[in-house]
Amino acid sequence: MNFIKPNFKNSVLNVSATLADFLGFKNEIYKNRRLQKALNKGYKNIVYLCIDGLGIYPLKQNLNKNSFLIKNIAQKITSVFPSTTTNATTSLQSALYPSQHGLFGWSVYFEELQACVIIYTGENYYTKEAVDMSKIKDILQFEPYYEKSSLKYNISTVFPPYIESKVKNYSFDKLDDLFLNLEKICNLPDKQFIYAYSPEPDHIMHNYGVTSEKAREIISYLNDKIELFIKNNKNTLLIITPDHGQTDIKEYIELYKDERLLKTLKVPLYLEPRACSFQIKEGEEKNFLNETKKYKKDLKFYKVEDLIRKNYFGPRTTKLKLLGDYIAVAKNTDKMILMSPISNRFKGHHTGLTAREMILPLIIIEN
Repeated sequence: MNFIKPNFKNSVLNVSATLADFLGFKNEIYKNRRLQKALNKGYKNIVYLCIDGLGIYPLKQNLNKNSFLIKNIAQKITSVFPSTTTNATTSLQSALYPSQHGLFGWSVYFEELQACVIIYTGENYYTKEAVDMSKIKDILQFEPYYEKSSLKYNISTVFPPYIESKVKNYSFDKLDDLFLNLEKICNLPDKQFIYAYSPEPDHIMHNYGVTSEKAREIISYLNDKIELFIKNNKNTLLIITPDHGQTDIKEYIELYKDERLLKTLKVPLYLEPRACSFQIKEGEEKNFLNETKKYKKDLKFYKVEDLIRKNYFGPRTTKLKLLGDYIAVAKNTDKMILMSPISNRFKGHHTGLTAREMILPLIIIEN
């Protein structure tokens, strides 16, 4: 299986850096020229929509080549690594490299808390007990670029209720309301910049699989709603990317049962089911590597320092220590790691380096 390295000249980060630059938040990250050209046309409404999980693979598995979204793909870009929501959406909101924001995965081990923490919920990954997130507040803080806009655009977000926003937020529970809110904002006077997020189809694909009928239904629904929205709203530029793709899962690697491997570790397994982090006890690296040999068919074990050196995460910062000593990346497209007995056995997942997870569409639609 060929792995796709994040391309920091053509990734979701470059999309956010370009939008940030346009709004007056200058940065040194490489800009997307195609997007710059569209932004400079002076549209009244600029709408950025992140559609969670809708990479090239899920898109082409569920829509025909003449569908509205596929016809409007401007170019292919990459996700960041790990290719997961916490990591990618933070880069999309902040215009920061993963190494700069440090929100690398669903669960991260924090020495300050002596615990693996689910970043979004503030719970211990293994016990589900609440942890004192104030102790790591400074590590996880970031400022969305659109909150720092210096241009004469009214800034709004359209987020589900569980996502915080310091600017005017139009909250929604149902996807119908996401598009109603977008239309409402676009019909306001003056210039409008909107940052919006759809949790689907990621949630449905996790539960039913990328190639399930339910995935096809929700992706077709999104295709149709987006086509109708942009046709009904003139003088509007719509920019769409996902945060990552997804792949169907059929087999589970039960690493949590491997006592010999776990004995070599300082802390429990953490990070993500297709990109799992390990912190090794002093003097146990050789034993750890010996224990990993049995997984060579399914997992590629990388020394984190090698990935840092090869620029998988961005510039070197102190936050990179959160990644541990080694990361195991799933080689196959249909397998995921179970890190604990209570890990979800998802039907679809991501976080790895395969094309199904890493290759994304940049969709630019102008009316």
